[in-house]
Amino acid sequence: MARRGRPRKANKQRYDNGRIKTTNYPDPSYVRGSDWVQAVQARFGTHYNSALGRAYAAGLLGDGAEALNRYQAAKRFVSLYRRFIGGDFYRCALDDTPRGNVVDLNVDYDTNEKQRAWLMAAMDSMDVRGVRPYFDALVTSVNTDGGPFWLDHLLAGSTDSRDRIFLDAAIQALDIIAPEIRPLGILVSVA
Repeated sequence: MARRGRPRKANKQRYDNGRIKTTNYPDPSYVRGSDWVQAVQARFGTHYNSALGRAYAAGLLGDGAEALNRYQAAKRFVSLYRRFIGGDFYRCALDDTPRGNVVDLNVDYDTNEKQRAWLMAAMDSMDVRGVRPYFDALVTSVNTDGGPFWLDHLLAGSTDSRDRIFLDAAIQALDIIAPEIRPLGILVSVA
C-alpha cells in the first residue's frame, strides 16, 4: 500500500497543483497609498515629494514666471550637482532611471565644461553671500516627505519671522542662480 504524500496547501491564491497564482495580486497602478499621502498629493499636486516642489506649489517662491524661473533653475542646479559632484541621495525603490554617473554622449566637452563652470561659480557666489546652507536645505533630496523645519512651519501657516528669514535666505540663493527675467521691449529704429 502506498503512503500518502505531503498535504496540499489550501489557499485561494494557489492552483490545484499547489503553485502560487500570480494573477491574484493587486495591480500596482491602483495602489494609492495612505490617507496622509493622498492628502499631501491633493495639496501639492505633482510637487509633493521635494521641499523645493512643496515651496513652489505653495507659492512661497514668488509669483508666476518668477517662481517658475527659480524652480527650474534650482532643478537645473541639482541635476548638474549630481552629475558632476555626485553624492548620496534618496531614491524611491520604484525609480527605474539609470543609476550612477550617466555620461550623455550627445553633450560635447565644451558644453560640459561650461555647465561645470556655471555650477562652481554659482556655489562660490552662494558661499560668499552665506546663503548656501539654506538653499541646500531646500533642494536636498533628504527632505522628501518633510523638512526643512522652517519650510514645514511656513506650510503649516506659521507667522514666525525666523522661519521667513530662512526662506528669504534660500530665495536669495535662488536669485543668484536664476537671474530676474525682464520683459523685452520693442526696439524701434529711427530712419
